[in-house]
Amino acid sequence: MKEFTHRRCRKCLLQEDPYHNVHLNEDMVCNVCSREAAEERMGWEELREIFEGTIQRLKGRAEYDGVVMMSGGKDSAYLAYTLKRKYGLKLLGLINDIHFEYQETFDNASKICEALDIPLEKNVLPRELTKNFFHFLFTEKELRDKSHGHICNYCGRVMIRAAGEYAKARGIPMVFSGHNPEQVFGMGESYEIDEARKIRRMFTIKMISDSLVKAKTQLRLKRKPDLIAFFPDELFPEGVTGLFMYQHFPYEPLHMMEVIKRELGWRPINKFSKTYIASGCRLAKLWMHLAYMNKTSSYVDFELSNQIRSGVLSKDLVEKFYNDAVDSAGEIEELLDELGITGGIESIL
Repeated sequence: MKEFTHRRCRKCLLQEDPYHNVHLNEDMVCNVCSREAAEERMGWEELREIFEGTIQRLKGRAEYDGVVMMSGGKDSAYLAYTLKRKYGLKLLGLINDIHFEYQETFDNASKICEALDIPLEKNVLPRELTKNFFHFLFTEKELRDKSHGHICNYCGRVMIRAAGEYAKARGIPMVFSGHNPEQVFGMGESYEIDEARKIRRMFTIKMISDSLVKAKTQLRLKRKPDLIAFFPDELFPEGVTGLFMYQHFPYEPLHMMEVIKRELGWRPINKFSKTYIASGCRLAKLWMHLAYMNKTSSYVDFELSNQIRSGVLSKDLVEKFYNDAVDSAGEIEELLDELGITGGIESIL
């Protein structure tokens, strides 16, 4: 973690961040910790029944039961392992190529699918359109937030929708995604019973809807209609059911890594930190750097702090992840050049 203040929550490591309404009390505990301690979540048994009931209802209808989105990381690897080994589903692996991934992403995805005897297909998005899409997200002032987390949010919607369209074209009824619980909540796709969390989810859905309208308006004004398709209103096309497994079962990243290393020979992609916890595409390095330069937390910081609060990661391990971060200054300059962003990093702060 790049420090922009010495005030950090002693429980979850979040820094005091007025932009995200994160404040510390006199005991150096943040209001996020205090709020989430009182929230009520739906029981795991009920969530499991929803997941398994959906699978039983839709499996066996087509050549493949579902498309499983692959990224080379621990989440998609363990997702594919569980769906194949525990539920015996007939799966088609799919990796979206947005032209900003590490080669290890494709190597790992291929290795995992081979170990599980799952065919893997690559869905290559148009290179120039994808570049223009990300250039627009990084430079369009009307969409920008200080943490630049909107980059990953918009990209995630494109990736999920692309998998859904791929499944629909093949007549496959389900798409499985390895997004973690915080990411699922951030897309407004979680199941909630706590009234405060319901309100926050409704606010998130409204914010997404408003931002999509704003993005499409700017694209029309700038006469870039070819990019409008990159801003889908719905995550999944009609006739395709999306399932996010990690909102139905406890998220246990350390256990997951242990299993897939042992059973599948999986190895982490250490491009962000020598201590592997989280992975991402190359663009994540750019928007995370922009967040810290703007003196605000990135969504990765929030994800890891949530995982400390839920007890699935220790504070010591997360601190080690930050301390072992890989220097990415040179890579950031390369990304700016690839995206055609002139004027340096200051031009998109």
